[in-house]
Amino acid sequence: MARANPPRRYVLTEEQRHMYASEKLMNFRWIAKILATYSPYTLSSKDFASEEIQTYLSEIGQFAEVTYSAIPTQFIFANLTTLMEPSFPLEGYHCFRDAVLVSAFIGETAHLPGFVSYRPQTKQLIVAFSGTATAMQALYDVRALQHRHRSGRGRVHSGFWKLYKGIKSLALDGIRKGLTEHDVAELVITGHSMGGTVSQFLLLDILRDEKLVPVGSIPIKLVVFGAPRSGTAGLVKYWKELLAERRKKYGETSIVEYSVKTYNDGVPSLPPQALGYRHYAESPFYFVHGRLYQVPPASREYALFHVTPDLEDENILPDHPRGGHNYYNGRDMEKFARRILWLDKAMKMEGDGDWKERYRAQVAKHSKSK
Repeated sequence: MARANPPRRYVLTEEQRHMYASEKLMNFRWIAKILATYSPYTLSSKDFASEEIQTYLSEIGQFAEVTYSAIPTQFIFANLTTLMEPSFPLEGYHCFRDAVLVSAFIGETAHLPGFVSYRPQTKQLIVAFSGTATAMQALYDVRALQHRHRSGRGRVHSGFWKLYKGIKSLALDGIRKGLTEHDVAELVITGHSMGGTVSQFLLLDILRDEKLVPVGSIPIKLVVFGAPRSGTAGLVKYWKELLAERRKKYGETSIVEYSVKTYNDGVPSLPPQALGYRHYAESPFYFVHGRLYQVPPASREYALFHVTPDLEDENILPDHPRGGHNYYNGRDMEKFARRILWLDKAMKMEGDGDWKERYRAQVAKHSKSK
């Protein structure tokens, strides 16, 4: 096994110093320092995920990230062309170019948002859930008492389960609508942070009862980023059995799970294993400095990994060297959140011009303050 090296320290550029000084969201690096442990296994080039998988996850991640928008989802989809322009919130979110909104909804518990969209070019029906964005939702995050799962095969995090129950029926209705109205070749369920946990609960129910949605043999892919633990070992065992049953019935590619962790993100360390919780994914992925690695099953509970030096990368400064909860797939979710805030202000302001002009004025104002 290659020798493990301590995390490399980078000299930040002026732009990166400004980026980190502008952070407003919780990035959980302090949780990583306190609770996360390094795996004894060192990741190397033989653990690289394929470029195809990395691209796929990055594309789906765009939908998981946009669910955090404080702007109504209907407005986002109605104004995609403008919102994807340079300096607008969806700049770089190219997968939305052909996306169609099927259903947007807000859960009964803590107003958790989500949506279902369809991509005609790829024939993907994508269900996306927001992660924690409000203090009310955060209160459910810390309700870590265990609740017996209805299967009788294990227990779940009571707070996450409550959030899921409040949005379950709306999400299922959206899936049914999408399957009825569109030619679907793949069902994708995705979320970041707590949204990843809600995604896992939804898939668990779909696998338990095929009558919930008429998905049949359509391939299902679960794609979660920075998700916390939410089930006990018994439930994880049941999860694996359900995946095996679907693969036996419809083939190996009928169900695929992708769970991604990233450098310096403490959320995957929560709740601690000492409370009895475990991760679902058999072989998760680890994103660090622009590279995606596949983690061996024996190390799936670890949140941090050493990687062997890569000579090709020695002179390349990564975009987000400090890692953290809001820097998955090489994107800065802090930037997206700031731009959405500016857009929200522009839409609420009164004055000359339309919301686009007022938004550009907001961008210009904040650019001068750098």
